[in-house]
Amino acid sequence: MVVRLTVREVRCLLLVGEGLRNKEIGARLGIAERTVGNTLHSAYRKLGVRDRQDAVAEFRRNWSETGHRLSIPSGAESGLSEGVPGRAPLPPTRYRPTPPGLVNTGVLIAVFAVIGVLSVLGLLTSRAFQALG
Repeated sequence: MVVRLTVREVRCLLLVGEGLRNKEIGARLGIAERTVGNTLHSAYRKLGVRDRQDAVAEFRRNWSETGHRLSIPSGAESGLSEGVPGRAPLPPTRYRPTPPGLVNTGVLIAVFAVIGVLSVLGLLTSRAFQALG
């Protein structure tokens, strides 16, 4: 299961990292202080921590500001069974997912290649018809 932080959770964690209290965060985001507390507790569960300091440290270390985890968890967190015969644990891997709103460069190259091929075929077809008529 992919765990992702919500936009509100990320915003609250960033403001906690600036040293703001729940009341100040609520005023800055235009939400109730209680909502800030509930949002932070939800983020703590997803981050696997119990307090503000650990949450900020874990967020800065392993999460992007889009709410995606930057590293694949190892061991119990990832569902791998340690000590299972015949299955070696995988080394932790770092990756950066494509942020929402951005297109993968490979996809753009493929689209332009197809457009180029279609343009050449259209040009050849039009010249063939001109030669016939």
